Amino acid sequence: MARRSEFYKGRRKKRNIAIIPGVILLLIFSVGIVLFYSTQKYAVVSDDGVAVELPLLTSGEAAYDDEGNETRVFESVSVNIQFEEADYSDVPAVAGKGIQPIRAIFVPYDDISEEKITGYANRLSSGNALLLELKRKDGYLAWFSESQVAGAYGLNMMLPEKKDELIAIVSELKANNVYVAAQISCCMDELLGSRSENFCLKNQYGNNYYDENGYWLDPYSTVVRNYAAQLVQELWDMGFDEVVLNNVMHPVAEPIENADGTKTETVLYTREMSTIPTPLGAVSGFAVNVAEQLEDREEGKRLSIYINSPTALVRADKANGQDTELFFKLYDRVYYNTDKYAYTFNVQDIEPLCTVGSIKNRFVPVVINYLPDNTSWILVDQE
Repeated sequence: MARRSEFYKGRRKKRNIAIIPGVILLLIFSVGIVLFYSTQKYAVVSDDGVAVELPLLTSGEAAYDDEGNETRVFESVSVNIQFEEADYSDVPAVAGKGIQPIRAIFVPYDDISEEKITGYANRLSSGNALLLELKRKDGYLAWFSESQVAGAYGLNMMLPEKKDELIAIVSELKANNVYVAAQISCCMDELLGSRSENFCLKNQYGNNYYDENGYWLDPYSTVVRNYAAQLVQELWDMGFDEVVLNNVMHPVAEPIENADGTKTETVLYTREMSTIPTPLGAVSGFAVNVAEQLEDREEGKRLSIYINSPTALVRADKANGQDTELFFKLYDRVYYNTDKYAYTFNVQDIEPLCTVGSIKNRFVPVVINYLPDNTSWILVDQE
């Protein structure tokens, strides 16, 4: 028989032991937060990462500020940040789609008058266009320009009536189904260069750079780029179907070798840059910037460019800065001064660089007294 207890045993409370680890974790987290914010001032950033240097655990030299507070003295670190040259290889090919051939007679600057232009137009038996030279490499304009840069630096040598006359000539030509193109010099411009020393390339003595071709503007200059873009837009507004940029290049000049073996550059630039300036970087940057400024143009308006070296026919010319592959991506046509013996080889050389449209429509040989067997050409008449 079971023995009964004479005393009542009270119910024991269950102890919640699981809460103890939670309290410990919360305490550790709180201490971690306090340590994190209180030791930030001891953080030291180095090439190897970030470390915390506590005063009690380090032996650095002590220094004191004006208020008597102790500070740490750390070894100075030399910082050298290097920027790579701009890479335009990924620029998309957006120009030259559906372009029609141009077969034009070249009209030089001195013949820009109604009578003479009409005479050239009357000779268009197998041609369909005229190419008017409206800005020479000396910087003189064949019309009164209302561009911002021309007005600011007094570049107009023509009366305002000259612009109205040219607009009327263009309108008449187009009424007779003549395609009208304009040619302007860009990086050779003595007139703009003489108005300010801020736009010309410099020689080793700091003077405006000059050679047998004339004065050279700095392709890196924002003013030089804006001036070219403003002139193109103005010519389009005047009725021209196409504008061709000439002399978009860099002078070819070798550095001078000194007696001690060092070299002195003979071409200097108007601005300091984070990258080392080069002819290729200067000209490519100019070409990209001007094309971008004019990308929202009216439908049917064309923008083209010259190349000026045999090297540029097959690869980027690092001496004069021209990159034909880049030019074909951004400009509708590429013009090149050649002759009847070389132009067929020129077409073969340059064709791999043209990935959009027909090479015979987009590559334009400029020849003297000869009509090449090409869908596009420019005829230059000389006695």
